Amino acid sequence: RFVAGMSVGLLSSVIVLYQSEVAPASMRGALSTLYQLGITFGILIAAYIDQLLVDRPDGWRYVMGIICIPAALLIVGMPFMPQSPRWLVQVGRDQEALEVLRTIRSEEEATQEFADIQMEHKLTVVAGVPRWSELFQGRVAQLIVLGVALQLLQQLVGMNAFMYFGPKIFESIGFSKNVFTTINNFINFISTFPAIILADRVGRRSLMLWSAIGMTASCAVMGVMGLLFVQEVVNAQGETALQVTSPTGGWVIAVSIFFFVFNFAYGFGPIVWVYCAEIFPFRYSARAVGICTMANWVGNFMIAQFTPMLLEGIQFNTFFVFGFFALLGVFLSAWLPETKEVPLENVQKLFDGRAWFCRTAKSAEAYAAEASLGPMRRPIVGGH
Repeated sequence: RFVAGMSVGLLSSVIVLYQSEVAPASMRGALSTLYQLGITFGILIAAYIDQLLVDRPDGWRYVMGIICIPAALLIVGMPFMPQSPRWLVQVGRDQEALEVLRTIRSEEEATQEFADIQMEHKLTVVAGVPRWSELFQGRVAQLIVLGVALQLLQQLVGMNAFMYFGPKIFESIGFSKNVFTTINNFINFISTFPAIILADRVGRRSLMLWSAIGMTASCAVMGVMGLLFVQEVVNAQGETALQVTSPTGGWVIAVSIFFFVFNFAYGFGPIVWVYCAEIFPFRYSARAVGICTMANWVGNFMIAQFTPMLLEGIQFNTFFVFGFFALLGVFLSAWLPETKEVPLENVQKLFDGRAWFCRTAKSAEAYAAEASLGPMRRPIVGGH
């Protein structure tokens, strides 16, 4: 179980990084969003298999064995995938990088992108081998704070509370938990497709903004309905449980949950991963994306641990807590710059002049000037 967890953590960081580096700028949003589509499809299939096997003797053994199937597909399929052109340049295999770009770009696009990647690599060589301490200085530190905030908000809005504890919530409002699980997972999967279609058309920022607005409204409705129509009762087993006093209130809560899942699936679910794969300088991208991914799993752990306590302690007021974080997501999404069709090497410049980003991304000219001065005459430049 530990090894499987380490593998999932590694894949959740590496896949989005690889997709963003290989995808052309005009399709980067759609292709990076396929990561989230794969997750939602996996959840849907896993829930169906679980329903078939969970009550069988040693059913869990079959479930764990089935995990080997997608793992085997990855093992067989990955050798046929191209290496990241940016990584190839980083390790000195320039000609291979150009050949890879020519297989996935037009000749003109490949030549231009190869030149951009080489320039970015020359800047990293001038700056030397990156140190972990540099991740917590200047512009890079600001971007990491942004990435961590996005990943934490993706969890703290409460999506996984519905995934983990949704059946319990639905039982409390008088619905079948099996029906809920089926509908919820299907909506989660099918609602990811708008992100694939729209990420490179209307842009990441718009999807994030409307997603956060929709989740905030859903949480507000659920919280209000809970105050009006949900009460705590003692069941036949002597245990306390939540009960809805109005069928209409129950239906409103159910529809609000599905509306929340819909809004999460086309916006905050996939687009947060897209942003985190785009915003960091290539020199630091692998480490920075790793930190952001770790923040996502920390948020996931927090939701798993504290949601039962919140539901027991403050009942449906829990959704006001999730709504607060969704509202923070509205403000953060409104602040974010639009990154669609922007080459990865230029994304950091979009933050120049934005509030709380007073430092300016160092330009190629600045690096070149420093290199020409030599190590003894190099000026001290603040920021990264």
